[in-house]
Amino acid sequence: MASVELADEQRALDDARQAAADKLASLQTIELMAADDVSQEYMEAVVRGAVEKLSRELTVFGRIDDEEVWRVGLYGVQKDHTPVVIDWRAPFAQSFYQAGFDDPQGLQRRVSYVGSIDELFIEEFTNGQVTGSSPLMAELSRSRGETMKTAVATLQAEQDELVRRDPDESMVIRGGPGTGKTVVGLHRAAWIVYTDQRLLSAELILVIGPTDKYLEYVSSVLPTLGEAKVRQSTLARLLGATSAIGAAIDWPTVLDRFEASLYKREEVMIRRKRVPAEVSIEILDRVAASKLPWRKKRAGVVAGLARFSERPDAQVREAAAELMPPMSAKQAFKRLRNRDVLLRCGVEAEQIDAWLLVEDDGPLRDELKARFEQPPMQYSHVIVDEAQDLTVMQMRAVRRRAKGMTFVGDDAQTSVSGAVGLRAIARELKIEPTELATAYRMSAEIVDWLNDVAQATDLPAVVLIGIRPNGIAVQLNERFDVARKRLDATYDNWRVLSHGDVWSHKGIEYDAVLVDAAAMSPAELYLAASRAAHELVVCNLGPLVSIHDHGTT
Repeated sequence: MASVELADEQRALDDARQAAADKLASLQTIELMAADDVSQEYMEAVVRGAVEKLSRELTVFGRIDDEEVWRVGLYGVQKDHTPVVIDWRAPFAQSFYQAGFDDPQGLQRRVSYVGSIDELFIEEFTNGQVTGSSPLMAELSRSRGETMKTAVATLQAEQDELVRRDPDESMVIRGGPGTGKTVVGLHRAAWIVYTDQRLLSAELILVIGPTDKYLEYVSSVLPTLGEAKVRQSTLARLLGATSAIGAAIDWPTVLDRFEASLYKREEVMIRRKRVPAEVSIEILDRVAASKLPWRKKRAGVVAGLARFSERPDAQVREAAAELMPPMSAKQAFKRLRNRDVLLRCGVEAEQIDAWLLVEDDGPLRDELKARFEQPPMQYSHVIVDEAQDLTVMQMRAVRRRAKGMTFVGDDAQTSVSGAVGLRAIARELKIEPTELATAYRMSAEIVDWLNDVAQATDLPAVVLIGIRPNGIAVQLNERFDVARKRLDATYDNWRVLSHGDVWSHKGIEYDAVLVDAAAMSPAELYLAASRAAHELVVCNLGPLVSIHDHGTT
């Protein structure tokens, strides 16, 4: 087995980058000639994807040794038909992330490094020896930016296992702040694009985030994982705005009752021939049991009556309209603005009064369009971050868009009235949620304080495990102006977070955070404090000052 020398790794990296550059130059001059238009389009798509990939700088972050040496990087590279770098998403690269001393997975050695090759972290599985500094701890200890540049190099075993689950499988991942929820979601998007041979482009993957600021963050991360063309959207852009009262109404039950009220179970006339009520009922029952949109159900009623009367003409359609009237999504929405209709469908009077003041409701319109006209575009997989904030109707909208779904979030960071929470989503999908508890972003001191906040305020938080003590205690009720001046002199990437602006910082991390806790709810305090990686100062704690803390000053 080959030895490990820094100079050898540098030469291997230089050779790999040259091989990538040579391949790129070759692809840029290639002329494709396919037998037909479909084949031509496919070949062009493949080449275009390869050019886009090879145009990115090749990052190599380690190697795995069995009988041979295999280097792992952002994307795969071959030289003379021999792999010189393995794509991190390839099945063989799984052992780079999941091998350990208790289960080496056939490896003799793993070598890891982050960014440039300046120090090697070597794990000898055959004799249990470790040399060098841990890339993970080095990465966690560095100054935090607003982007996640090297997470692919330090992906942990429990995260990698979730990333590589079947693309058609749905998951609900509950994780506390800093546990890698977003890491898992974005890596899963990149892995599915690489793995799922049904995809010619990443545009069949949809990532849904809470804000445009979050999506800017995602846009900077995906290229570092080998993919840049994954579709991204907020729920508001995908569905339209959600009203608070709309989230409070049990729309699935209401719409089931509304739809049932449209059926007329009676005799109808086709020309001069009467269709008995029992025949009408049989046709309606058969059609109503289907999960088709209203438009297609009506076509089924027309077909049933035509077979009965043997007269497939305009009068058949008129008869069908008596049993099952035409209904568009727009018409349905208009009817649901009627007080009497809503009362008959079981909506409480107080909710009706509030609903009639609402101008629109995007998720409801999406549901009506799917029920009465046609279902929306299907994606191969949908990934939803901050999924604890989904309302019932938003969750239903996501479900109808993909077979495979990944929901990630933290119930302790719920910020939306009427949100169902991750446990309810898991129950709806009939799956068990997975928990991530190891906090990588924050220092152990901040983790301990967050656990105390959650316990003292009954937040539905995952109990966190801190792995990185840094000796900086959480400061409570330091003078605001003094703390601000001190942090400003110490850190470039730090923020003041206060009531009213907290939720816009979901998913973002800073070296230090100064929390103005005045008027904050426990959930706001928890979120604000968890944005800090290295140092946390909390001022104006007020009635929450009784929160016990480990080692605070």
